[in-house]
Amino acid sequence: MTDTVTANSDAQTQPRPAQSVQALLAQLRDDEALPSAQELVVLSDLSLADMRRVQKAWGTISGPSRLHVIQSLVDESTANLQVQLGRLLRLALKDDLPDVRILAVRGLWEDREADLVGPLIHILNNDPYDTVRAAAAEALGAFVLAGELDELSPALAIRAEDALLAVLHAELEPLEVQARALESIAFSGETGIRELIEDCYYSHDEEMRLAALRAMGRSADVRWRSTVQAELGSPEDELRAAAARACGELEARDALEDLVELLSDESNAVRLAAIFSLGRLGGRRAKEMLNAMSASEDPDEVKAAEDALEETLFYGDAQTVSLFDESSEDWDDDADDWEAW
Repeated sequence: MTDTVTANSDAQTQPRPAQSVQALLAQLRDDEALPSAQELVVLSDLSLADMRRVQKAWGTISGPSRLHVIQSLVDESTANLQVQLGRLLRLALKDDLPDVRILAVRGLWEDREADLVGPLIHILNNDPYDTVRAAAAEALGAFVLAGELDELSPALAIRAEDALLAVLHAELEPLEVQARALESIAFSGETGIRELIEDCYYSHDEEMRLAALRAMGRSADVRWRSTVQAELGSPEDELRAAAARACGELEARDALEDLVELLSDESNAVRLAAIFSLGRLGGRRAKEMLNAMSASEDPDEVKAAEDALEETLFYGDAQTVSLFDESSEDWDDDADDWEAW
């Protein structure tokens, strides 16, 4: 009896999802109490007819309500893979609020459909807010990578790369935008990318040095291993974190013990990056330390350690063939040898 009463009570307190897209839009237009994420899920996987309804009504919804809708749904989609927001977020890319546009760009991070390349390039080139342009530059990296993996037409991949390179070569571009562009173009195998990364690494600006370290990890160029390993001792938390992650991305096995030491770093970001990389390196020592970290009192570290232990099933096993061409690690780094390659 008690269980029945409790269940009924819980049912009464749970928010009821909107019956239809029309009902939800009416609620949002009337500025009633903001709907919960559970109620907003009706906007997932919109039909073309419902998409037209949302498009027509979107401008009549207040800015704070639109921001609430997109923020709630992007958060929900991270936890619930059944939530599909492609059509809604494409609409939100044109929203008047920069924060909504940023959320829309980031919410589409797993969407590799070719129709996004043009809008993202348009935002990168034309948005009046540097933060939005930086988000677009970051998002274009996925399409550069898709081009390298032959998952995107060469023409579209080249468009994305050209847009990013234009930003990097422009003298008056904000550093935030250039930094994200460098991290994204690092996925490209085109000649000259290594020089770009190197130039930024020796920049006097810390944001560009940080971007260069992240770019090294994404480059799949094992010649950066010694550089990122050296930066594990940087006095700056962000640089240590970026270097720690890059060591894993580049399978820098010589950095194993350095990464183990970083598990006790004062910075949470550094510890999480070290955990990630130990998952990529694998092996008995890494697994022992990851098992120890899975008993941490920090829930973020526990989750990261559990994910990293799963990664060891694929990455870094002693019997697994490396994902990299190890023969290139000892190549001479001077410009002549690079051009000859």
